[in-house]
Amino acid sequence: MDLYNTYLMLAAVEEIPLSHSFFRDRYFPTSASLDIFGSARVLVDYREGNTKLAPFVVPRIGGVSILRSGFATFELEPPNISIKRMLTVDHLMTRGFGESLMSKNTPAERETTLLIDDMKELDERITRREEWMAVQTILGNGCVMEHITDRDDVKFENVEARYYTGTDNTSQYTPAAKWAKGSDAWRKDVTAMAKALTSRGLPATDLVVSPDVGDLIETDEWFKERLDIRRMEYGHLAPSELANGATFLGRLNFSGVWLDIIISEETYEKDDGTTVPYLPGGSAIVTAPDCGRTIYGGVTQMEKDERFYTYAGKRVPKYDADTNKDTKEIRLTAKPLMAPKRKSPWLVAKDVI
Repeated sequence: MDLYNTYLMLAAVEEIPLSHSFFRDRYFPTSASLDIFGSARVLVDYREGNTKLAPFVVPRIGGVSILRSGFATFELEPPNISIKRMLTVDHLMTRGFGESLMSKNTPAERETTLLIDDMKELDERITRREEWMAVQTILGNGCVMEHITDRDDVKFENVEARYYTGTDNTSQYTPAAKWAKGSDAWRKDVTAMAKALTSRGLPATDLVVSPDVGDLIETDEWFKERLDIRRMEYGHLAPSELANGATFLGRLNFSGVWLDIIISEETYEKDDGTTVPYLPGGSAIVTAPDCGRTIYGGVTQMEKDERFYTYAGKRVPKYDADTNKDTKEIRLTAKPLMAPKRKSPWLVAKDVI
């Protein structure tokens, strides 16, 4: 059996559960039948929400025709995420992570272990990039992706996916005033954001905030007083951990709209070693789960027979060997794109504190 056959590795990768992430998994799930393409370019469709009523009609008329809702279509090429790891003779001859000092593992056995471990780590890195894309897509109603264009990692080319035209970015909400302790500004703004979505026929169930905004809400005296009022259910606190870096704080009623309050504390490490939060400080998002989708484009690559093949999948592996240098390379490629299902299904307030 050829351990490095692409179809075999592709099947193995699909059996390895993808690393979990909060924003991507909750707001941009992937449909295996609709969102994984075998082509380099993908179609993104979304339509407006509406709250129109059905008319009353006397029986003899039989019915009144209504217009079918239109939708917008974007043809986009997903960004290319591709990382690889080299395997040398030195890696196979030295003790691996977690191995006993007296380990009798052969180089061939270590090769299989290293292959699995490398695949998992490469997937985790791609997942973190997808999480970053998910957050950026919500914050900007689109995403600018900086692609490396040479092997020295010094030249870049920006690729943008934008889900609005011109300057009409309807996903941005401007607070009336800064949010501060003792002020009702935050409650008024969150209520307005939730009502703005529901008035367009869109669900509003989640309030996702950065840690500093979460602290403001949690320590707000008005909030705590409402939770203490007996026989009147305004909300409840029930802190619990969700996916990586997300904490469910509780539920609160905003003028008839119940919102789950979620604090996003997830961070990632930049190339220079600094730690950065996915959701910047002073951020507040009102939206609902499953408001978008993660679409994957097909990956085309040359195989050992020097022919090009295109594969459809969330992760596409490739193996390459240099017999002169006694080295092997394992590469994992993904072409993800986050897109909304409806026009501006989220509202974002920035720098609220």
